[in-house]
Amino acid sequence: MNNLLIGIFLFFIGGIASIFVKENYKAVLFLIFSSIAQIFILPVIFAILKSGGQFESALLFSEPIGTAFIRLDSLAAAFSLIISIGALLASVYSIEYMKMYPGKKSELSGYYFFLGLMVTSMLLVVIVQNAILFLIVWELMSVSSFFLVNFENGKDEVRKAGIYYFIAMQIGAAFLITSFGWAAAVSGSADFITFKNMLGSSDYTVLLFFLFFIGFGIKAGFVPLHTWLPKAHPAAPTGVSALMSGVMIKMGIYGILRIILLTGTPDYKLSYAVFLISLLTGIFGVVNAIAQHDIKKLLAYHSVENIGIIGMGIGLGMLGLTYNNLSLAILGFLGAILHVFNHFTFKSLLFFGSGVVYSKYHTRNTEKLGGLLKYIPLTSYMFLLGSLAISGLPLFNGFISEFAIYLGMAKGFTVNNPALNITMLTGFSGLALIGVMAVLCFTKVFGICFLGTPRTEYEDKSTKEPFLFILPMIILSSFVLFIGLLPALVMPFLLQIVKQFIPGDISFEFENITQIYSSLGYIYIILIGLFGFFFLLRILLLRKREVSVFKTWDCGYQTDNSRMQYTASSFARPFLQLVGELVPLKIKFKKDRILFPANASLESQTQDYSERFLIQPFIGYLDKTLNRFTWIQSGKLQQYITYGLIFLILLIIWILGAES
Repeated sequence: MNNLLIGIFLFFIGGIASIFVKENYKAVLFLIFSSIAQIFILPVIFAILKSGGQFESALLFSEPIGTAFIRLDSLAAAFSLIISIGALLASVYSIEYMKMYPGKKSELSGYYFFLGLMVTSMLLVVIVQNAILFLIVWELMSVSSFFLVNFENGKDEVRKAGIYYFIAMQIGAAFLITSFGWAAAVSGSADFITFKNMLGSSDYTVLLFFLFFIGFGIKAGFVPLHTWLPKAHPAAPTGVSALMSGVMIKMGIYGILRIILLTGTPDYKLSYAVFLISLLTGIFGVVNAIAQHDIKKLLAYHSVENIGIIGMGIGLGMLGLTYNNLSLAILGFLGAILHVFNHFTFKSLLFFGSGVVYSKYHTRNTEKLGGLLKYIPLTSYMFLLGSLAISGLPLFNGFISEFAIYLGMAKGFTVNNPALNITMLTGFSGLALIGVMAVLCFTKVFGICFLGTPRTEYEDKSTKEPFLFILPMIILSSFVLFIGLLPALVMPFLLQIVKQFIPGDISFEFENITQIYSSLGYIYIILIGLFGFFFLLRILLLRKREVSVFKTWDCGYQTDNSRMQYTASSFARPFLQLVGELVPLKIKFKKDRILFPANASLESQTQDYSERFLIQPFIGYLDKTLNRFTWIQSGKLQQYITYGLIFLILLIIWILGAES
């Protein structure tokens, strides 16, 4: 445990140390500390994941905290793994990416200081077992990430996004303070262990769970609590965007899973609610992603989608516990936890790819891109790999975790319960629909941005792809392929995590699931071998023949002209017309009022349904309510003195009443 704590605080020390060195050395120094931290953290994490044990240590604080335990069990180890690796890759990527901001010594000092603080606080979040200490490090995570989101605070839209994000996090914190305060008051202690009996037997378990779910769900991005996410992720520097989307929003998932561990067998109403809310989140996220033109905003909505998929796995696991169906519970939690790691890999990969595009061409607008495959081929192919993985297609890791959720829903049909059967059928159809829409979205993104011809004249026409951009993407791509092709090899580590949620021995059932994944891996290897065989056979058959390459019919059009290509809007328009109620569109069309106009433009913008019909009306109502009390702040000194006198009189009356 001491090694783990040393590794955790090395990130923080690296952030502080970067303040005192020259601009050119800040990034390298932070990377050195991040690399050394891995030496202390990773052996401890893998030891826990392999053995299924736990490390525990007590820390002594003054009241009101008192004795607080920090505990690394299998669940905490799994999340610590993605935090630690994600931080290391982000620090490597940031060396090159932050060169976009030369001459900003103070800003870069702040960037690495708050990056170190955010990573440290996230690692502490998953090991702290005291409610008060948990809330402190949770708030440190939110505050540090706020400053990182607000890095380019000279831009008006960035400042607005930062404030929006900060307010959302404080609302979530308010729910968590209420939840933990209630639990601590009933149990008589702030230690998580004391919550277990209370949460499992309390008459208010359902209400208390939903308070926790809202607090953690805001951080995770469940609908309709997600509206901060598509604003904050595009505003932050790309290294931070990848860390927030791939790692930080999972802290909300961690919180929900930790509460489930304390709850025991969940109430059936909770299980159905979590599953259906998650299904809605997945569908809503991917539908809105298709409508976006900003690559990072599109990826942010896909984070909402994948949080929905993870939530479906959690809901399945809860339903399995509710109905005492071992296979359903195992596959649900297995799919959820594996998708946490898988989403970290392919979403970080996609954000890093979008960052390469932005650093070279200074735009995230898909309508202005095209033909990037010719200029940044390595980035393009790895972005394609991430696109295939996030779409849940076979051979890639996104399919492996979604396959577990599909299997779990199939097992749900073995339970003789009409409500559960209907829910499983709905979930099966919904997850399939999410997958189809994800394929549509990334067909649009890759086709519009990386294929075809450029839609604008690029100033940078070089094919240079900096090594420090490519290296983190190669590492993430290897994770995508390794888990996708050899899923059985990661199952022993997942067994130790899943065992925490399910009472009794699950080894035999888990072994059967592992066999399914082993068979899947063998099928993949055979298919790849057959493909390689026929590819080599083709080369041999054609080696002495003249081969000419030419375009196909191409709709009768054989010349390069970007005006004849699909735009992102035109590609997605037929689908968006079908879901117009979910994604309200604003279309601006301008042209000269003459018979043959020389200039014309069409612009489409989307509105988030939740923000339009829930958040904005609430803000408007709150604004009107508060405006009724503006007379309190009149600017008159006499009035303020009167307020003070009234307060003193009321205080004296209260004291005299208490003494009597």
